[in-house]
Amino acid sequence: MRDEKLQGAEAVLFEEKIAGIDAVVKDRVVKKYRSHALDAKLRKARTGREVRLLRRAKEAGVPCPFVLEVGKTHFAMNKILGDILARVGMSAKSAGIAGELLAKMHSANMVHGDYTPANIMDSGKGGLVVIDFGLGAFSVDIEDKATDVVTMRKALGEKLAKNFIFGYLKAKGSGKIVEHAKEIESRARYMERAA
Repeated sequence: MRDEKLQGAEAVLFEEKIAGIDAVVKDRVVKKYRSHALDAKLRKARTGREVRLLRRAKEAGVPCPFVLEVGKTHFAMNKILGDILARVGMSAKSAGIAGELLAKMHSANMVHGDYTPANIMDSGKGGLVVIDFGLGAFSVDIEDKATDVVTMRKALGEKLAKNFIFGYLKAKGSGKIVEHAKEIESRARYMERAA
């Protein structure tokens, strides 16, 4: 199955069987514009961080792939069957659930870094699954968490954004973070007007 590779900005994804389990391997690619030593260090660090984020998300009750195998610059996770919400559309219910899942991540002091419908899958009866923690980080910073909220709100229409925020607050997401997200959005509008 390695013949079918999906090239992303930072990694190549391909399918493989590991211990009889359908898996997806994420292999961070060499960046030739960086020195070899720096590139190896960054790829290793980013792989380790993403694996730790996936594990922390699981511990926080966030449905996400589970890690099967870890190498220096790659890791394997179980293959999730389903549809990416950016392709099939997000319902009011799924927007609310996405808000709840983000609140769980934030309560565990982690940020996704690219929390949009493109990184959430509907696995059918299994519910929503959060994927691709490659830009994520561990953070207690309100600005980082509010940026996650802004990213999803921008990706949704106004109506669905309300459902998302309702779900976020319902799951004990911080009202301070939501207020800070509004402040970030107003800064962006100010910058657009000034430009």
